Amino acid sequence: MDPVLATPIAAYGAFILGLISPGPDFVLVTALALGKGRRPALYAAAGIATGVALWVMAAAAGLGTLIETAPEIWEGVRLAGGGLLIYMGARTLSAAIRNAVSGSLDGSEDKDVSPFVLGLLTNMANPKAAVVLVGLTAVLAETNSEPVALMGIVLGMPVLTLMWFSLVATALALPTIRDRLLSCRRALNLAMGAALAAIGVLLIQSAAAG
Repeated sequence: MDPVLATPIAAYGAFILGLISPGPDFVLVTALALGKGRRPALYAAAGIATGVALWVMAAAAGLGTLIETAPEIWEGVRLAGGGLLIYMGARTLSAAIRNAVSGSLDGSEDKDVSPFVLGLLTNMANPKAAVVLVGLTAVLAETNSEPVALMGIVLGMPVLTLMWFSLVATALALPTIRDRLLSCRRALNLAMGAALAAIGVLLIQSAAAG
């Protein structure tokens, strides 16, 4: 295989696995699609894609190398991300107890925060995004002499993110799917809230141990 293409393909493989696996970004888009409809979920998708663009640019600027020399930065990211996940999980569990649609995650209690900003902040504090994208530093370093490969990664990943979460938002906002999920929203919120809180606790523990 052409080495110019091999590196981006390998990078995209790891990125796609991280992108489609459920996480805070997915929970936010799901909650907005179910609670507010397609348009707010699409705005959140745009915010998430913007966050990915910032992570990729940070990786291109050598964020991974900086973290190796100053590990406290990564500990800070994990602490912030873990705290946000616990906060989101607690509010989702609260919504489940009240049997609400999606609590604060759909923006009903955060009227001053736009879905775009919620998407951006959720992604920037998402430890999964940090793990996947900071790992791109070495890959991007290999493509510095190959502008085509470098541009394919830097520009392609945010676009792919926007496409994926736009698809998720559109699918979940379809009346048939939305009504079926809302019929079991309490169990759905309980599961999502518990998972988010548990991941948050583990991240904070790992940061403290590190």
